[in-house]
Amino acid sequence: MSGTQPTVSVILPTLDERHYIRDCLDSLAAQDYPRIIEILVVDGGSVDGTRGIVEDEGGVVRLLDNPRVSAAAAMNVGLVHAAGEVVVRADAHTLYAGDYVRRCVDVLEETGADNVGGPMRPVGATSFGRAVAAVTSSPFGVGPGRFHYANSRQDVDTVYLGCWRRQTLQALGGFDESQLQWAAEDQELNFRLRRRGGRIVVDPDIRSSYFPRQQPGALARQYHNYGIAKASTLAKHRSLPSWRPLVPAALVAAAVVGATRSTWTRRLAVPLVHAAACGVVALRLARDPGVAPHRAFVATAICHWSYGAGFWMGIGRIVSGWGFDRHPRRDRRPAPSSGG
Repeated sequence: MSGTQPTVSVILPTLDERHYIRDCLDSLAAQDYPRIIEILVVDGGSVDGTRGIVEDEGGVVRLLDNPRVSAAAAMNVGLVHAAGEVVVRADAHTLYAGDYVRRCVDVLEETGADNVGGPMRPVGATSFGRAVAAVTSSPFGVGPGRFHYANSRQDVDTVYLGCWRRQTLQALGGFDESQLQWAAEDQELNFRLRRRGGRIVVDPDIRSSYFPRQQPGALARQYHNYGIAKASTLAKHRSLPSWRPLVPAALVAAAVVGATRSTWTRRLAVPLVHAAACGVVALRLARDPGVAPHRAFVATAICHWSYGAGFWMGIGRIVSGWGFDRHPRRDRRPAPSSGG
C-alpha cells in the first residue's frame, strides 16, 4: 500500500434487497473515510427493483452482474473489478456507522492483521426479531463465537463481513464458490487464511447494525443452512474451523439416540433438559424490556436444533455424494456466513 491512506473498494453482494438496499447505500455513502473509490454492488439477478435503486445512486456506486448468484461468486466478481488497495465486504441487511470504513483501515494497519471486522451486532425490527438479536448476542445462543459479542480488540477465528488488503484475497484465490454450501464462504476463507498463518482481528470500535431474521421459519432455515455449510467445510478440508458446530450436532444426536429408549422419560430426557436450559437463558435475556421470554425461548431452541439438524444433513450429503447447494433458492436471500 502507499504511504498515504490506502484506497478502498467496497464490495456489496445483493439478491432482491429492495427493502434494505437504499438505507445500506446511504450509510456507506455517509462514510468519513476520504479514499473510498468505489462501491461495487454485485447483483445476482434481482427482480424486485433492487437494480434500479442501485443504478439511480450514481457517484462511486457501480452495479455489476453476478450470473452465478451466490455471495461467494459476487465477492469474486467484485474482486476482479476492484481497484482499491483495501477491500471491505458489505451486506445489504446492515447499516454502517459513519466511521466504519475508517476504523477498518485503521485496525488493519495498526494490527498488521490479514482480516479485520467488528462484532456482529443484530438489531431486531419486530418483537421476534428483538428476541433473535438477544439470543444471537449471547454465548448460550451462539456458543463461544467471540465475533458475536466481543467487547475488546482480540484475535478470533472468523469475523463478521471483513476487511482485507486486496493482495491477501488474491493470494488466497478468492472465495470458494464451487465446493461449499452457500453461506459457508466467509468462515471457510478465514479458515484457509488462518491455516496459512494469517491473523483475524475483531474490534468493537468497528460498528455496524445487522437486521437478523424476523420470523421463526426464516430463522430455522438460516441456521439449518449454517449447519449444512459447516459440514461442507468439513468435506473440503477434512477438518472444522472450530469445534462449535459439534455442540448442536451432539444435541441432535443425543436426542435421536434417546428416542430409541424404552421409556418416555428416557426418550424425552435430552429435549427436556435442553428446554429447561433454554428457559433459564430466556428469563435472563428477558431482563431487557424489549425481549419477551417466550420468544427468546423459541429463538434459542430454533438456533440449536436447526443448526444441529443441518449439520447432520450435511454429513448425510457427504456420505451419499449428493453434494451441496452453491446458491440459495430465489425465495431465500443470502445470509452473512459467519454464523457459528
